[in-house]
Amino acid sequence: MRSPALATVTLVLAATGVALLAQAPPAAPAAQQNFEVASVKPSNPNPTGPLGATPMVLPALGRLTAQNVTLRMLVMTAYNRQPFEIIGGTPWWNQNKFDITAKAEDGSANLDQMRMMLRGLLADRFKLKAHAETREVPVYNLVLARSDGKLGPKMKASTDTCPDFKEQQQKMLEAIAKGGVSALQSLMGKPGENKPCSMTQIPPSPDNLALGFKATGQSLELMVTLLTQLSGRPVINKTGLTGPYDFELSISLQALAALYQELGVTLPLPPNLPEGPALMTTIQEDLGLKLDSQRAPSEVLVVDGAELPTPD
Repeated sequence: MRSPALATVTLVLAATGVALLAQAPPAAPAAQQNFEVASVKPSNPNPTGPLGATPMVLPALGRLTAQNVTLRMLVMTAYNRQPFEIIGGTPWWNQNKFDITAKAEDGSANLDQMRMMLRGLLADRFKLKAHAETREVPVYNLVLARSDGKLGPKMKASTDTCPDFKEQQQKMLEAIAKGGVSALQSLMGKPGENKPCSMTQIPPSPDNLALGFKATGQSLELMVTLLTQLSGRPVINKTGLTGPYDFELSISLQALAALYQELGVTLPLPPNLPEGPALMTTIQEDLGLKLDSQRAPSEVLVVDGAELPTPD
């Protein structure tokens, strides 16, 4: 049986794949396309295999595989959205789980074309109806916590010269498409490894009841992406900091569980788990930064309706 900590890290890696796909910048709009063949089935309530019930959406080149996923996770992937950018939904879209396999006609569709095909599948099989509109939403401005600009003990200017953030992000997306969660895990580096130009996960331990991320030689764009996912709001960099940085960021297991519960994903936390550090506290004490709550106009996706699909 896997330990709660290992299971948590595996789940976070899988969900990271979904989050990366929802964060990836889209290419030029593609014409509506459809999969040549597609299968939609309710997920097995007692799944087997090395990853068990771990949810994942893996759009490889020309092929889509989704396991134990909710409709909300599928909408995130298809429409290139984060959870907070989606409004509305159905009573069951965070509860019912589905397994989907689909194949493009020529087997060579790229990730943006796969998104368009997934939109077509959702409209056909789930009768999904959605539209985009601009609304005023809560955001966070990432700012310096101290007036003298001094950073915290877990953040410093890096001496590494690393590839552009979007280039690194694209490598992660390609790793997910080709090899799934295990490929993404190998790309991120091993825990405790001081690998230049990388992001490493620091698993929870009895002495530190939080999941950590250690980054070396990274731009603030990576931190903004992480904080956007972890805080559940758009984060805007107002620090004025440029260049690469080394930093460590952590989030309590309870906070992670609450974030993923919104997607219908349950993190297997041990019983009577002591409360871990609050995200706002670690950002200020460890990094010397803080999140300033504001409101700003932003485009959101409004889900007008959907229906449960008829299984194959």
